[in-house]
Amino acid sequence: MKRELVLSFALLLLLSACSSSKNEYEKAIADYVQTDRHGTWTDCKFQALSIEQIANITVADSLKLLQTEFEKSRDEQIASQQRTLDYFNSLLKDNQSAKYAKQTVDEQLSQNIATAQARIDSLRNLPAVYADRFKGRNSTEVLVQKIKCNYSYILPGSDREQERVEVFIMTPDGKKVLMKEKLEHL
Repeated sequence: MKRELVLSFALLLLLSACSSSKNEYEKAIADYVQTDRHGTWTDCKFQALSIEQIANITVADSLKLLQTEFEKSRDEQIASQQRTLDYFNSLLKDNQSAKYAKQTVDEQLSQNIATAQARIDSLRNLPAVYADRFKGRNSTEVLVQKIKCNYSYILPGSDREQERVEVFIMTPDGKKVLMKEKLEHL
């Protein structure tokens, strides 16, 4: 009997904790959805139909994303510099094969080629500047939560109920919405 009572109590605590976090999510999302960019709150008769935690974004996730973005940007810059280098090399080749090659043009193009090559080498050796951003933090520390919410609302002056599904980026404690993501498809 005592064991059943303890299990029932534990289940009740678990359920109340889950509903408590859902209520916090719902309150934060409702405030975010019903507040415009000027800070004016409007009652839209918000009602959360379903709330689902999609993911916790950790320090490790953020570092991986920053690394990917850094590499993409660096590779684009290297490609741009490589196109410039190729262009200068073709100009140099054309100038050298011309009947009346100009020594000053060759020197200027050679200098431009050296500069472009130095930029490429510099970009290849460029260290990531974000490395210290999370220094001293645990890699499993949750930075933000992604919450998917299906909700209904009624705009003031209308009696037509509308539904939306959106993903919200929230603080780790779920008490504040930082932004919402656009969904490509539902």
